Amino acid sequence: MAKIKNDPGAGQDPLIRPPGSTTAPPGQRLFYGGAVLVFMASLVIYLATMGRSAAFWDPGEFIASAYILGIPHSPGTPLYVILGRVFTLLPLPLTVAGKVNFISVLFGAGGVAVVYILIVRFLDSIQGKSETTLDTAVKVGGGLVGALFLAFSDTYWINAIEAEVYSLSAFFMGFMTWLALKWSDNPTGEKSAPLIWLLFYLLALSVGFHLGTVLAFSGIFFLVLMTRKKTFTDIEFIVASFGMAIFLADATIYRNGTFTAVLLVVFLALLLWLTVSRKSPFALICTLLFVLGISVHLYMLIRSGHNPAIDEGDPETWRALYFALRREQYPPPNMLIRKASFVFQLKHFNDYFQGQFQMAAAYIGSLNIGSVIPLALGIWGMVDHYAKNKKTFVVLFVTFAVTSLGLILFLNFSDTEVRERDYFYSPAFYYFAVFIGIGTASLVSELRKFAVDKGMSGSAPVIIPLVLLVAMPFVTAKHHYFAHDRSNNFICRKYAMNMLVTLEPNAIIFTNGDNDTFPLWYIQEVEKYRTDVRVVNLSLLNTAWYIKQLRDNEPQVEVNWNDQELEGLMPIRTKDGWVLIRDIAVQQILKHNARTRPIYFAVTIPPEIYAPYRDFLEMEGLAYRVVPRKGTNMVNAEVLEDNIWNKFDFGGILTADWKIDNSLYRPPYVRRLIQNYAAAFTQLGFVKGRENNFEDAVKNLEVALEISPDLEPALLWLGWYYLEMGDSVRAVSFYKEQIDRRPDRPDLLYRLAGVYERLGHLDSALIAVDELIKRDPDHREAVMSAVGMALRFEMIDSAKRYLENYLARHPNDAQMRGALEELSAGDRPGQLPDSTKARSDSTGG
Repeated sequence: MAKIKNDPGAGQDPLIRPPGSTTAPPGQRLFYGGAVLVFMASLVIYLATMGRSAAFWDPGEFIASAYILGIPHSPGTPLYVILGRVFTLLPLPLTVAGKVNFISVLFGAGGVAVVYILIVRFLDSIQGKSETTLDTAVKVGGGLVGALFLAFSDTYWINAIEAEVYSLSAFFMGFMTWLALKWSDNPTGEKSAPLIWLLFYLLALSVGFHLGTVLAFSGIFFLVLMTRKKTFTDIEFIVASFGMAIFLADATIYRNGTFTAVLLVVFLALLLWLTVSRKSPFALICTLLFVLGISVHLYMLIRSGHNPAIDEGDPETWRALYFALRREQYPPPNMLIRKASFVFQLKHFNDYFQGQFQMAAAYIGSLNIGSVIPLALGIWGMVDHYAKNKKTFVVLFVTFAVTSLGLILFLNFSDTEVRERDYFYSPAFYYFAVFIGIGTASLVSELRKFAVDKGMSGSAPVIIPLVLLVAMPFVTAKHHYFAHDRSNNFICRKYAMNMLVTLEPNAIIFTNGDNDTFPLWYIQEVEKYRTDVRVVNLSLLNTAWYIKQLRDNEPQVEVNWNDQELEGLMPIRTKDGWVLIRDIAVQQILKHNARTRPIYFAVTIPPEIYAPYRDFLEMEGLAYRVVPRKGTNMVNAEVLEDNIWNKFDFGGILTADWKIDNSLYRPPYVRRLIQNYAAAFTQLGFVKGRENNFEDAVKNLEVALEISPDLEPALLWLGWYYLEMGDSVRAVSFYKEQIDRRPDRPDLLYRLAGVYERLGHLDSALIAVDELIKRDPDHREAVMSAVGMALRFEMIDSAKRYLENYLARHPNDAQMRGALEELSAGDRPGQLPDSTKARSDSTGG
């Protein structure tokens, strides 16, 4: 091996033939073969697992926006939308959704290839030039291991198979880091300044799909400053960077336009001084190219004027465009006031971090044993890189630190986030994969050195460990494959269709958030299904621009407000809290449309939002219909039954025989979302139960528990309906089975006791109630049942003991104390309700 070098010149890439060279470096074909291998391996597996339709969260909105050239949520991602539209026009054998998803596949595979190139490039700076093909094999092996671990890692894989911006972002981050290293090969050459200019342009352009991409500049910044000899001065580079920093700060940290204006004046003065007094246009060119890259956002200004169906923020004026770019609808995070303890936030990141490269599901406490090998390789890579080339180490480590610890501090996540937030940290996982590759090559180099010291020769000490290490990422691929296979997953699409099939023609439906709005936008705008329905998102309904769009764009919603009145809408403070613009707008829409159009509330809306109208809502499936009559927990059983048994498509959730479909992975948020189906079956089951149609009641509750095995109402009532149907054996076995599965649910013991009591098995009922009271001594209904049963067995002392033990914990319960006093006086207590009636007094019976 060549002697390790620490001078800047050691950074030249020997695996790419230098200009004018007539001899290829040793192992050059091996290097290019590795690049092709990681690209093709990741491309093939991403294609095999790519979603063919929309997915929950942002993909539905992105696909629809790309297809119609719309404007998605702030800050608008215009470059992604434009690129998405181009891909929808390509003659690929894919659906529109598949073509937009393919963007992530292609750039995801490209990002993996870039990581491979980065690993080899950093290894050149660490280990020196390759003198033999075996030297190159060590580097290529490290590149393969790091790149493939990235390709099959949890977050990166998900981002590479759905219509999201993160694959594009990762590709650009990696490419810009490589470009900076390329610049460092010859910082005094004629291409030195142009490469930095290109970097500034790409940084600005990348804002068009994700602002976080510019974090790649953190390591690049230090690399440039640490390079002493270059064609521009440090002050020129710092001033150019200062201009970019103003833009980033204004878009993320604060909302003070005056402060930004002052900073811009200072920046322009510095720029003028450098350009005129110092006669150096370097910083000016950087700035102009950055502005040129940012100008892609003018698309939003132009397109919004044409009023596309998706036009979030309505940025058709300069002020509205600025509003969107700054994401003013999202308050800037306050890093000083922590939303959760910093220890929790570190653990939050660490849980994601440990799960990325997992090879098996194995834990010791909070340590993910299945990830020990790749994480250990990455840490080894950090140490080895630091020891052997601090200059290039700083580039990589600073970027990793900023995208991990820096984002933990900046994003300041709470402990009650609405969804998993691993994708925010995807750049950290991306750069850590480079350390894994470096650690792999370092380990193999040490093994090679050990073999030489022991007198061993040949390539076996290198090839054997490399083959074993290169195989390891495929273990991660096998472990993650099922959870990342979206190829036959159409649950999101079918959820959207099932929600819309519920509705009458020309309906208005209120929705709550991303997962009940974006799928509907997708199905309407891309597949043109039920375009007569007007989707009204309650979160956006707090903005005047959105209400204007509802009023003016087809299908129009009557709101009876002019522009001046809309702009004047403000939340109203009451003695009970705040009445939001959303609440005022809902009332106005109902007032002016309820008599002429069917109006619905999606079941995904939190009950407190539709509480003022609860008594006028009737369930019909995945939506409650507003009806002109008042009632409690109203259900249109005929429509509901037709919807869930005849019209809804449960593909990916239930099989043809109404059993749970386990062929697809459903992440926790999907399992929570499809509980709405289970709730619909449960509601219909309760209706059938009240009609004494217990056979149908059982059928509906059984399907509900197939979908959501922990759904409490169905759990509590299915056994009771078995009993009412005449199948007492099944009733007892059902509750016993559930008790065994859920020892933390003592209320199931209460249900079992009720079954035994109905069957006349009072001894068994009393045993069940005793166990229930032992587990939950505060269960009042269980105590009442126990007292009643004890009295029927003439066990007066036992009845007293139940009451005395309960009153020792609840001395102010007057009814229970009165019962004890009557017993003590020798009378039968007349205040205890019949336990069987108490058990049936609910929505289920």
